[in-house]
Amino acid sequence: MKKILITGGKGLVGRNAGEILSDDFEVFSFGKDELDITDRENVIKIFNEIKPDIVLHSGALTDVDLCEENPEKAYLVNSFGTQNVSVASQNIKAYLIYLSTDFIFDGKKNSPYSEYDIPNPLSIYGKSKLLGEYFVSHLSDKFLIIRTSRIFGKGGRNFASKIPFLMKEKEKIFLTEDIINSPTYVVDLVNTIKFLIKKEVFGILNFSNKGFCSWFDYGKKIKEFLGLETEIIPVKFKDFKEKKAQRPPFSALNTELIESLGFKIPDWEYSLKVFLEEIWK
Repeated sequence: MKKILITGGKGLVGRNAGEILSDDFEVFSFGKDELDITDRENVIKIFNEIKPDIVLHSGALTDVDLCEENPEKAYLVNSFGTQNVSVASQNIKAYLIYLSTDFIFDGKKNSPYSEYDIPNPLSIYGKSKLLGEYFVSHLSDKFLIIRTSRIFGKGGRNFASKIPFLMKEKEKIFLTEDIINSPTYVVDLVNTIKFLIKKEVFGILNFSNKGFCSWFDYGKKIKEFLGLETEIIPVKFKDFKEKKAQRPPFSALNTELIESLGFKIPDWEYSLKVFLEEIWK
């Protein structure tokens, strides 16, 4: 059985990956307290001890506004932490899978972004993740960069995962109608990762659920599925004065390339319903 080492093991993707992949791989999962990716010597030491065949690097600083307020930390974790993981993976000839983001794009294209579109990040978060892509692609012989967006799933602490709970608690909620991207159900993402590992795919691929929506549309669909009375009020992103980082207005992902490999991707509405049934079954 091949070994897979997971960084960010206590995050949404890392936890789900640890559970789903354990049927097919010997899993070594590390949270940030157990594996500090900013400490190169420690990363190399742990990688050399375990000698994983595959590394799933999901560890990252993903709070977009925190990254904007603390760029030094964003680059330390997302860029140079990824550099350390890349070096350690290359040392043991491991297959490195790096999770990137739709935030590497500026959102000015007005149609879904393919793997061949030129990145132009607007935020520190996007810039730090793009530099991480650079390190992965230049320091690793065997790598796969998966660009994904708006991940949601059971136990997630991010906004996409928490909206259903907020809508159950509140009489009204304000959601943006001018930030549009592609939701990604974490279970679908991890199953895709398993599929790509078995196919030994290298390079850069987009993955999200099929279709795209605004946060307002996303909330309306949750309201419909759960039969809620919550009032959903559409607003513009500029109305949220406390948000420090720019977001791409349209960063939906084109998934035709991964579909050409034979992977069938569910629509975001279908997977959202599966998620809601999972948390309220």
